[in-house]
Order: sequence, then C-alpha cells, then structure tokens
Amino acid sequence: MPEAKPPPVSRYLDGAIRTDALAAGRMAFISGARQVGKTTMARGMLESPGNEFSWDDQRFRMRWVRDPIGAVSERGPGPVLLDEIHKDRRWKRRLKGLWDLRGAELPIVVTGSARLDVFRRSGESLLGRFLPYRLHGFTVGERRDPPAPGEVLQDRQPAYPFEAVLRLGGFPEPLLGGSEAKAVRWSRLRTKRLVQEDLRDLRHVHDLQALRVLADLLPERVGGLLSINSLREEVGVAYATVRDWVLVLEALYHILLLRPWAGRIARSLRAEPKLYLFDYVPVTNPGARLENATALHLLKACQYWTDVALGEFGLHFVRTKEKDEVDFLVVRDRRPWMLVECKSGEVEPAPALRKFASRLGTTHNIQLVDRRGFDREYPEHRVRVMDYERFLAGLV
Repeated sequence: MPEAKPPPVSRYLDGAIRTDALAAGRMAFISGARQVGKTTMARGMLESPGNEFSWDDQRFRMRWVRDPIGAVSERGPGPVLLDEIHKDRRWKRRLKGLWDLRGAELPIVVTGSARLDVFRRSGESLLGRFLPYRLHGFTVGERRDPPAPGEVLQDRQPAYPFEAVLRLGGFPEPLLGGSEAKAVRWSRLRTKRLVQEDLRDLRHVHDLQALRVLADLLPERVGGLLSINSLREEVGVAYATVRDWVLVLEALYHILLLRPWAGRIARSLRAEPKLYLFDYVPVTNPGARLENATALHLLKACQYWTDVALGEFGLHFVRTKEKDEVDFLVVRDRRPWMLVECKSGEVEPAPALRKFASRLGTTHNIQLVDRRGFDREYPEHRVRVMDYERFLAGLV
C-alpha cells in the first residue's frame, strides 16, 4: 500500500503567518486539535532555536509570572514562540503588556492546545493585537503554496496518497508512521488524554466514566444527524449534561458539528447538526469514513481561506424535511458556492445534487466516487463526477 512521505519543512500556514500577521506587526495565534503539529510548525519558523519558550518549562514559567519582558530577554533574532502560555490564568494580561511594550521589535507566535482558541475569546481583550489561524492535519493536497478558491479544480498531484490519509487519518504521528495498528493505539490514547485533561480543564466533570462512554458512542454516529436525546438515553445522564459535553468536545476539536444551511431552500431542515470526528480512525463504516475524511478536507480549506482573508467561507449540509440531502455545501461570503456529494461507485449525478444545484445556483457541483481516475462532466446537470483523490488534491 502507498505510504505517506516525510513531512515538509514547513506547513501550509507557514507562509501566510510570515507575510500576514508577523509582517503586519501582529501576534499570530495558532490553535487546533491536540497533537496536530502546532508547536512543530511554529518551531520551524524560528530563526534562533533559543527563541522557544514553553509554559511547561519551570524556569521560564517562574520568570514569566514575575516579568514577561524579562522572561524573553535572552532571545535571539527573529520571532519568539510562546507555547502553552494559556495555561497561565493571567496569560492575556501579561501577553498584552509584553506586546504593548515590545511588540514593535518582537514578532510573537503563540501556540497551544485547542483550549487557546476557547480561552482567547473571554477575559481581557487582545483585539487588534493578533491574528488567529487554525491548523489542521495533513491532507491529500497539503503543500506550502495552498490554492486560492478559484484554483480548487485545477489538476494537481496528491501530496499524500488518499488511501494513506483515509486509512491512518491526518494527524502527523500516525500518518507518517504508516502503521494501522499503531494508528489505532495512538487514537485511543489521544482520546483518553483529551477526556482526562483538556475537557476537564474547561468543565468540572464529575462522571468521567460516563463521558468516556459518550466519546465511545460517537464514531458509530458519524455522518448522521446528532440527537442529544438519543445520547442521553444511552449514556444515562441529563440532557443538559450531554449537550454541554458535546459543545465542549466541539470546542476542543474532537468533533465537528456541521449545521444545516437554511437559506433559499423551501422546507429545509433547521435543527440538528451532522456529526464528524477530527480523528476518524475509530470510524469503521467505510462510507462514513469517506464522508468524514471529505468533511475535514473541506473544513481545512474553508478555514484557511477565511483565516488568510480570501473571503468568508463556511461549511454546511443541505437537507429538506422530505430528506433530500447533499452532504456538503461550501458557502462563500454568505452565498452558496460549492456542493459536494459523497458516493461509492455511482457515476450518474444524484437526484438531490441536481435538484440543489438548480435551486442554489452554485458555481461548483461535485459528486465524488471511489473510482480511481474517474472524471466526467455532465453539462446538462451542471455536475462534475470525479474520484476522491483527484478532487481532494486540489484543496488546501
């Protein structure tokens, strides 16, 4: 089976951070899922190895809480990396003071677990002092020069084989390790740490066992509408408790809740979201796994284009009360732009895809099939049917 090649020197966000946030004199905040490679990417941006400062370093931690400016005084030329400083209860106040006094001479990159994205939204404001970036795992189209929205359907060679990404997931360690057995073990340990450490830091959870049961139930629900009430019955806790746990799991980049798009669709579904996992290794259903991998590829593209100011992009699905559904709708600047339907081998355009393409007037209407090398236009339906790897290689 084809395996992934070694990681590139820099990731797809590297150039954007250098020429966007740092060039404009703002801090770069990099958030994302646990173990997605945030610190590794930021470390590769440093000109001086001694410019990495971590909250987990006791010596730095003691100096930081007393004097943030003094804590980084031994730095060399180039950007400074502050890793996991959001673990400091007063991190925003101290970081604000550091930037206000030294920001003009000190390019700052801040990384942390997914909690960084949550914690930066509350408390003392850092508005105008930073630009946020969301890092995703490796995808079929991962490259240093990601395509702009208008370049998505250009023919490109895959940077990583789709078979490897689908089998091992997009997280660096299991993907680059190439072992399915080790990927399963890695996935299990990662979920355990997320439940026991990250989630507990955001919510005081009394029943960790019930929370772990909830996490174990999610893979079999991938691609379907998420029913909080159904989960409540199986886990055996209150509705509000399950709802809160699900929202925190979303904030921690463990799950992706895809909301339905309701604009310009008569009798559209407006309530339940669809569920996907950022780590889909536990998903055993082949169709659900294909759909989950596609969701993450599309989400990565949407968030990259939004973060680097190429437009405002969102990812949704469309479904009516009569259950006509297309798996994904990419919305560009609040207007439907691209429909994507996941199939296995059906090469004739799906009726629902044709229907929504006509109603929404989307620029791109894509049906993905698990047939290597397949690529056919259906002009009468404004639909293009193509294989997964070819399409995903053209994304970010």
